[in-house]
Amino acid sequence: MSNKTIKNGKNKGRKKRKRKVKKAPIIVLSLFLIIGISIGIVCYNYYSLYKKGGIIFDENYVGHDVNISIRIGTNPKEISSALKEAGIVDNSLLFYLKAKNDGVAQNFQAGDFVLNTDMDYNQIIDILQKPQQSNQLKLLVKEGQTQEDIAKTLDEQGIVSYDEFMTACNTLSFDYDFLKDLPTDEARTSKLEGYLYPDTYYLSENETAESIINKLLSRFDELYTEDLTKKANSMGLTTDEVVTIASIIEREVKYKPEKNIVASVVYNRLNQGIKLQMDATVLYAKKEHSDRTLISDTKIESPYNTYYVEGLPIGPISNPSIDTIEAVLNPANTDYLYYVVKNDETGEHFFTSDYNEFLKAKDEYIKKFD
Repeated sequence: MSNKTIKNGKNKGRKKRKRKVKKAPIIVLSLFLIIGISIGIVCYNYYSLYKKGGIIFDENYVGHDVNISIRIGTNPKEISSALKEAGIVDNSLLFYLKAKNDGVAQNFQAGDFVLNTDMDYNQIIDILQKPQQSNQLKLLVKEGQTQEDIAKTLDEQGIVSYDEFMTACNTLSFDYDFLKDLPTDEARTSKLEGYLYPDTYYLSENETAESIINKLLSRFDELYTEDLTKKANSMGLTTDEVVTIASIIEREVKYKPEKNIVASVVYNRLNQGIKLQMDATVLYAKKEHSDRTLISDTKIESPYNTYYVEGLPIGPISNPSIDTIEAVLNPANTDYLYYVVKNDETGEHFFTSDYNEFLKAKDEYIKKFD
């Protein structure tokens, strides 16, 4: 018999229960401990890496050179990300934090650099602050310039000859998706017109026409995103049509707030079967830069002259900026069909959907030159 005394009748007949030990808190604490130790090890390793200012490599690892181009206006975080993508650094955040804490992140320069995957962070930071400008040539491609304009600039600067650049543009093949569906009509005298993106480029002394073209096309490829392609498709436009319209607006409009308004004029005229009659296309067909278009010029029989052909010209007439391309994809909602310059200094226009109002405004503008 048990010697346990039952003090009252309430517990009589009950079986004795074993007290259970609560194991959940112990398991949770163990997990936290394991996670804490793991995080500590990782943090220690990264901290050590950060303090050393470099990357830990295998002794037998042999690095390779990578060409990196940094454009004007690129911020330190973007540079760090680009270095990570190129395989120069293993962690963009750590590289950025080191450069920032060392007080040199804002000293990074624009230009072309040759970096090696075997370099530590300190070496990379040092090079990014001191580009070899003596070995670099600066090429400025302005918005609205043509393929021929770029060829002339390169020739004048002694980088590559005019003929070499034009021949490379018109005969070489370049592997970019946006070029695959371009019309192959021989009347397109400048094959890459519209796609040589306007920007500032730094070139080495041994650049070839092909390598320069690739830099310009690569920049277009970077900025003309998949979202823009989808937007164009939703509007029933090909990339080439978008670029062609943008190339016209780039040459027609100086006052940027009007770009999407002129885009609406283009669409309105196309939809109503009215010839575009854009002076910029006449000047391109004439291969001449001028502020005025003569009546005789409008009669030039060229597939680029929109006084002569119906609809869009056969191809782009300049190399437009991404801002202008976006204006083409986001036109203003207007019923305008005509516009005339009203302020030569700002480039602002008078817009109307009434032909008689257009003629009146045009006459008033012409009188300024009489």
